[in-house]
Amino acid sequence: MAVSIVIAPIASDRVEEWHAFHAALTGPRRGEWAESQRRREITREAVFYWDSPGGPAAVYLFEGPGADGALDRLGSGEHQFDDWLRTRLAALHPRLDVPQRVSDTRPPRGAWRGWRGLLG
Repeated sequence: MAVSIVIAPIASDRVEEWHAFHAALTGPRRGEWAESQRRREITREAVFYWDSPGGPAAVYLFEGPGADGALDRLGSGEHQFDDWLRTRLAALHPRLDVPQRVSDTRPPRGAWRGWRGLLG
């Protein structure tokens, strides 16, 4: 399963706007957000606010077959919500970092038995 993490700095004067944006995604626009994730082949998306030493930032975690290009597939013009989401993200995060692939440490399915298999 592909996993991507994006760390996006937030301008200090836009933190409240970012919180309102996130509240809209988890509130009245939750269904549209879920449909957007399905279209982009995202099975899990987690969003975290980080008050980092370098300033406020948002951490976006994407899991699923479409995780590597989760942000690249926004705003194709086919879906009004995706265009809205892309526009809001661009306004809140003018310096988006390039998504980085994260290694999945879970063992593949099969006969792997963890430490018990190695010890006994």
